[in-house]
Amino acid sequence: MNLNDYFNPVDFINNIKSFVRPDKQLSSIVVQHTKDNPIANIEHFPLAIVGVPLDDEDTANSFFTIRKQLYGLAAPDHKIKIYDLGNLKKGLSAKDTEAALRDVVIELMSLNIIPIILGASDSVIYPIYSAYQKLSKNINLVSIDNKIDVTEDRTQNTKSALWKILVEENESLFTFSNIGFQSHFVGTNTLKFIADSLHNAFRIGTIRENIQNIEPVFRDADFVTLNISAIRQSDAPGQMFPSPNGFYGEEICQLSRYAGLGNRLSSFGLFDYSLLNDRNNQTAQLIAQIIWYFINGYSSRILEYPLNNDKDFKKIIVNLDNFKSELVFYKSEKTQRWWIEVPSFKNNKVKNVIISCTPEDYQMASQGEVPENWLKAYQKIN
Repeated sequence: MNLNDYFNPVDFINNIKSFVRPDKQLSSIVVQHTKDNPIANIEHFPLAIVGVPLDDEDTANSFFTIRKQLYGLAAPDHKIKIYDLGNLKKGLSAKDTEAALRDVVIELMSLNIIPIILGASDSVIYPIYSAYQKLSKNINLVSIDNKIDVTEDRTQNTKSALWKILVEENESLFTFSNIGFQSHFVGTNTLKFIADSLHNAFRIGTIRENIQNIEPVFRDADFVTLNISAIRQSDAPGQMFPSPNGFYGEEICQLSRYAGLGNRLSSFGLFDYSLLNDRNNQTAQLIAQIIWYFINGYSSRILEYPLNNDKDFKKIIVNLDNFKSELVFYKSEKTQRWWIEVPSFKNNKVKNVIISCTPEDYQMASQGEVPENWLKAYQKIN
């Protein structure tokens, strides 16, 4: 695949918003696709930036504004190389553009490159999901959003991206997790559908009580999407559907760092920024900082898994009364992170799956209760 056929170049390296010395800026570790520097030799870059604008010029300008804020920030301590591929070219139809995005994501993931996708609309979530389907990958999808948009409008013949993923084409989906829904935006039928499908929905108030408890969800995520509407309007006025309630800027950056730290993560997307509604580029600055914290998390990754290196893990077995399976926990002596083992008995063969968990899950088991995430995973794989 020649990626130059798919992207329009960008070139604004001399117009970035400067916060630190040029040689210390993030721009110092970014290679840009420009008219004079076509895309080449990207296989050595672990991260790539991809813009997916709508038809109008405003969305392309909005990505320009975000980039200008991002590249003036400080480079991470652990320097890594980032490739800015530019903005995806518009296809002859919306389906052509979606197919192009799908193919680009397939190419990048095949090269073990994580795309950081700036999308004008969260409709681009579906072609990214389609890339995982084409690669025959099971996926844990995490959506940071104040809503859970599982909708179908038969009169307009329109379906939301989540409708297509959760209802129509869910063969590749293992777990969907919404992070930060607000009860006044989500009906009880939707929450019941999520629960009945053995997926997860975490209310913003629950996360705010202890934000660290949501880290295991990101640790097991393959694809994380972040809708700007999850952030309160006063912190991010430049959004399509602003609301007075939502995550604070500091909280959303913490969640983005968790995403970057995730061992499995292979794509990260941010959607629904509106330059027209932004004040003093405040939202563009926040999005730049969200991406910065994602990059910071990625550069600080500690790749570990209980079965890969037993000497760094403590194995703890909990036996529960009136429960046929023992619960097996693993604790990393290096990072203090926890995992729990889930047995699978399909085809009369035991094949255990290990999922991330919290210290509270172990404490719950020690008190005789089975953690909810273990139960959901057990029902899915058996």
